Amino acid sequence: WNDTKYFANNYGTQVLNKILPQNIFSYPKSLYAVADCIDAAGNNKKELTILDFFSGSGTTGHATLELNKDGGKRKFILCTNNEDNNGDNYKIATDICYPRVAKVIKGYKDQKNNADVEGLGGNLKYFKTSFVPADPTDKNKIALTEKVTEMLCVKEDTFEEVKTTKQYKIFRNKKRYTGIIFDHQAIDDYKKEIAKIDGKFSLYIFSLGDDTFDEEFEDMKKKVKLSPIPEAILRVYRRIFK
Repeated sequence: WNDTKYFANNYGTQVLNKILPQNIFSYPKSLYAVADCIDAAGNNKKELTILDFFSGSGTTGHATLELNKDGGKRKFILCTNNEDNNGDNYKIATDICYPRVAKVIKGYKDQKNNADVEGLGGNLKYFKTSFVPADPTDKNKIALTEKVTEMLCVKEDTFEEVKTTKQYKIFRNKKRYTGIIFDHQAIDDYKKEIAKIDGKFSLYIFSLGDDTFDEEFEDMKKKVKLSPIPEAILRVYRRIFK
């Protein structure tokens, strides 16, 4: 890797300094080193999802957006904490990672020469996480349900809001829909609503038990795929805490 595009100073630190105030993150990786790793790991596919559990300054997100210049539809999920960056009063998530990726998408003013830099396009969702104990008590199930909407939208890749009420929500992408029912007494109203919509649904219904509500949707079984919530999430918790 003797090519200078892999040098962290040239295409890591200096790239970041053009986007954000100088010297706010130590040793960001080269944009092109990460981009090549993504291509190698993904066998040069143009549609894949890249997960970075330790995203730091957000180079993985930036590199993914750069790769999509070839017409690709690559996606990324970045996770990081929000601790102080080396005690300099900059928070890693809120002051470095998120602003960097947001600016690369929308466009920004070069901090070095004050020139306007065109955005690469795309969209960005920003979530803050909190911990809910894995113990499946009714209290914890209700707490999970209160936080479940965004998690299920990520899982199903459906972020466009179609309809929201206190009892249920409907989201979509170009291919399918996601429904979330928080109160099973709203099932009839929900069924009337989706009867107007032509498309397939992944439907999550809140249940303190393991109820699947199959009978209620027997007449829509070709249209609707059912899962109880928070059981769908608790299954993941159980695997993690084995």
